[in-house]
Amino acid sequence: MAYKIVIYCPDRHILYDGRTPEEVGVGGGITARVRMAHALQRMGHAVSMVVNCRKPIEFRGVEYIPLTQATRLEGDVVILNTSGGDLDISPSFDLKISARLRILWVHGTPKPHGLGELQVDRFYAVSNFIRDVIHHEWGVPGERIFVSYNAYDKPQFLEAEQHMAERDPFQCVYFSHPSKGLDAARKLVAHLRDRNSRFHLEIFGGRNLWGEGPSDIPVAKGEKFYGLIGQKALLGHLLRSGFSIQLQEREEPGALAIIEAMRAGTIVIGSRVGCYPEYIRDGHDGLLFDGALGDPGFIEVVAERMYELLRDPQAVAQIRRHAQEIPWDSETMSRVWTSHWERILDGEPTGEIPCPACAAPALVLDDGRHCETCGRYSREWVMEQTGSGRSHGVRG
Repeated sequence: MAYKIVIYCPDRHILYDGRTPEEVGVGGGITARVRMAHALQRMGHAVSMVVNCRKPIEFRGVEYIPLTQATRLEGDVVILNTSGGDLDISPSFDLKISARLRILWVHGTPKPHGLGELQVDRFYAVSNFIRDVIHHEWGVPGERIFVSYNAYDKPQFLEAEQHMAERDPFQCVYFSHPSKGLDAARKLVAHLRDRNSRFHLEIFGGRNLWGEGPSDIPVAKGEKFYGLIGQKALLGHLLRSGFSIQLQEREEPGALAIIEAMRAGTIVIGSRVGCYPEYIRDGHDGLLFDGALGDPGFIEVVAERMYELLRDPQAVAQIRRHAQEIPWDSETMSRVWTSHWERILDGEPTGEIPCPACAAPALVLDDGRHCETCGRYSREWVMEQTGSGRSHGVRG
């Protein structure tokens, strides 16, 4: 069924519209919004975005409306979202909202300003980790929570793979805000280079990724800083890279960078914090590590495991293949959202099997199981259907 959908975000720290992720590059929250808007439009929905754009435009079938020109949000489904700046959803109180279904799409752990007065029907969480925050810290019942991972852009990947260069197993990539773990990535690659100078690090993003102004990062030997680049260009670098360094101490809510690196077959070297353990199965589709980044010997432990992995080309190939089997592309997730709305708004039946967490009935959607009681998501059903549930690769 086709719906009229309005996606609203009051954040004003960055100007953008549908062209920005491709032409300039921007953070994961904005990229996720734009990406899902266009995937939903391709499904036949009428989609508009009320965001911090400079002027009204229509881009690839999606209508972009400046915040300054909006007086109402009217549609079958209205999705409210804040992912940057002051994390304040209260500007929506100045708008007349008319919708059959109101959703707050949650990207992080901080409770948005205005949440207490906000009237929404469902909370969409980008991970089970965020589901737990919404449930236990914000006091939202599980039956009002729906976990939906951020999605990679399937058409962009298919196009990029037509022109991909040979992968360099020694090329490492860091593409995020510096605060998430850039120092750790640089220390790791410097350590790796002590034994093998073919290791090198490509750095993307910077402080302007979150609208904090232009930034330049002085580079050391074996490093190259690119700053912000468009999504299509970034995919080319990911497809050529051997490892994505994502070591951090911050409890990660659900970074789009994890999903994109996995789909690119760029092996994620991550920390066991936040959503990482639910996105990545250690030794199967990435490598995860415990410990504080500043602990003596931590970097050496990570480096040794990377050396060990590279000595086993078959294990490398298996981890890459398993990572690329993830079901979270924009086309799939737009179908998942649509099926969920049909269930709520029109009583459309869906398959049900027991939730692995609470044993209550769980919806069977294209990305896996979604429990209607506790709100948890599990992809085991997809793994069972694809035969990709076996564990391979190196183990720590």
